[in-house]
Amino acid sequence: MKIILSIFLCLAFANIQAQENTPSTAFEVTVHGKGDTMFLIPGASCSGNVWNETVAKYKENYQIHVITLAGYGGAKPIASETVLQEVKTQLIKYIKKQKTDNSVLIGHSIGGFTSLLMAIDEEDIVSKIIIVDSLPFLAGASNPAVTEEIVKSSYGMLKEMYMPMDSVTLRNTLKQTLNSMMRNKEKLDFVLNDAAKSDRRTLGYTMFEMMSNDLRDKISNIKTPTLVLTNWNTTIAQFPNFTQATKLKMYQEQYKNCNTCTVKIINKAEHFIMLDNPTEFFKEVSNFIKK
Repeated sequence: MKIILSIFLCLAFANIQAQENTPSTAFEVTVHGKGDTMFLIPGASCSGNVWNETVAKYKENYQIHVITLAGYGGAKPIASETVLQEVKTQLIKYIKKQKTDNSVLIGHSIGGFTSLLMAIDEEDIVSKIIIVDSLPFLAGASNPAVTEEIVKSSYGMLKEMYMPMDSVTLRNTLKQTLNSMMRNKEKLDFVLNDAAKSDRRTLGYTMFEMMSNDLRDKISNIKTPTLVLTNWNTTIAQFPNFTQATKLKMYQEQYKNCNTCTVKIINKAEHFIMLDNPTEFFKEVSNFIKK
C-alpha cells in the first residue's frame, strides 16, 4: 500500500511539475479567409475584434490570423514580469510556422511595438510589416533625451495603476482614454466592451514594458520593408505649436535608424486609424502590400 501511495504521489508531483513547466499561451488566435498569410495584432486592452473591418476587406485574398494578446479583451493573462517579451517569443514561433512566401504583419499601438520587437530579432519574420501609430520609444516622443533608466525609475507606478480599480472605475477610465483616441465615436462602445474585460495587471505591466524599452537604435536591425502609419486630425488648442509637420518630423526622427521604414500620415483620424478613416487606411495598406 505504501509503495502504491508513493508511486501515486510521484506521478501527481510529476504532473504538477509538467504543468508548471509548460508555458501558458501568450495570445489567442482566430483564422479567417484563404491565401497568403496576414497577421493582425491589436493594441493595449483591445481584442482582435478591432480588426473586423480589416478582416472583411482582405479575407478573400489572405488567410488572416487575428491575434489577441494574453490579458487583453478577456483573453487569459500570463504571470510573466515581461509580458511583451513572452508574446514576442511565442509569436515568432507561431508566425514562422504559419507564414507563406508573401506574408504581412500589421500591428496597432502596442501591437506595433511588439511587431518591432519581432522584426528586430528575426530578419525575415514576414515579407512586409505595417506599424499603425506606434513608436520605438513612446516615452521619448516629447523628450528625445529621456533614457530607459529615467523612465523605469519615474514610471514604475504604471505597473500598479489599474490594480485597485473596481469594474466600474476600470471601464470609466478606459472609456475616457479611448474617447481621446478615436475620431469615430460610433465605434467607442464596441472597442470599450472588450477592453473592459482586460486583466488589470496586464494593462499596467505591458504599458510600463513598452514605455521603458527604447528600440530607437535596435530598429537598425530591421531589414523587412516597413510602412509606418500615423494619424492627424486637428491641432489641439492646448498645444498650438504641435502641427501635422511637427508630428511627422517626430515620427521620422524616431524611425531614422530603420533604413527600410517609411512614415506616412493619414488625415481625419486619431489613434485608431483603421476605424477612424478605413478608406485611406486600406488604400495605404493595399498600395504597400501590392508593391
